[in-house]
Amino acid sequence: MMRALLTAATALALATPALADDKTLCVYDPSGANGDIFNLTKDYRTEAIAWGVTFELKPYTDEKTASEDFKAKKCDAVLMTGTRGRDFLKFAGTLEAMGALPEYNGLKTVVQKLGSPKAAGLMRSGDYETAAIFPGGAVYLMVRDKAVDTVPELAGRKLATLDFDEAAKIMVKIVGAALVPADVSSFASMFNNGSVEAAYAPATAYKALELYKGIGDAGGVIRYPLAQMTLQLMIRHAEFPADFGTKSRAFAAKNFGKFLSVVQKADKSVPAKHWIDIPAEDKAKYDQMFQDVRVRLRDQEKVYDGRALKLMRKVRCQADAARAECAQQRE
Repeated sequence: MMRALLTAATALALATPALADDKTLCVYDPSGANGDIFNLTKDYRTEAIAWGVTFELKPYTDEKTASEDFKAKKCDAVLMTGTRGRDFLKFAGTLEAMGALPEYNGLKTVVQKLGSPKAAGLMRSGDYETAAIFPGGAVYLMVRDKAVDTVPELAGRKLATLDFDEAAKIMVKIVGAALVPADVSSFASMFNNGSVEAAYAPATAYKALELYKGIGDAGGVIRYPLAQMTLQLMIRHAEFPADFGTKSRAFAAKNFGKFLSVVQKADKSVPAKHWIDIPAEDKAKYDQMFQDVRVRLRDQEKVYDGRALKLMRKVRCQADAARAECAQQRE
């Protein structure tokens, strides 16, 4: 009788799904709990229950605070930009390298490749793991004067530069602009009140941070992506189910289009009169300049991960084999 009861209990335990583990996910969204990013994260939370984790979502409008709370273990996971996450995992953070992914389709291809179980090793470094990568929007240069539409015209101009973004600091020095340190919570007000003449941000910040006030009637948005901002979900992998990261990245890859739609909606929200288009020959020059900077940041400054740069070069050349860089082996 006792043996039968033990057998039945064992069978019941095996047939019953394990209760989901409660975790805290700190979410960076400039608009807080009412923002599109935070709302999309609710869908992610629903899916994560099937992977053995129940998340409590905590909104943050200050990305630095979210990152520091994650470091201090006040958050079990954090959703933040790839540039901020580069301190935790250089490979994933390199996806935001300047000029490396000029098109959304390229970012989609990379996210899908990294969503494969075969890429799991690239997504871990020490205690940390990038468990998901979502599109955050192409990053554009926004200026208060439409006349500033070429690199030479940036010389001497005050440019708000994120103080934690080493790559951007070097780029600003190369183009000869006057670097004005800023953070995510201050650059918009600096641009809007005229303290700086230019700033860089995705179109999602155009309304959320009211950058249209700084652009006014005289300024604009240069339609040449400087980089692809990504939103990356970081965890301490030892504290999660063994296959959590793999399932999470697969979800992000499968639902890339859903998250991208929010980004594309933001791009379309910028009035046509504010877009500034530049000649194709200038774009070719900037492509070369960005490649030079990426190589420097890989070899000298040790900011970028060479494996990630190589992956993105392959993606660029698969999309356009005529690119000058495709005959080279620099990345």
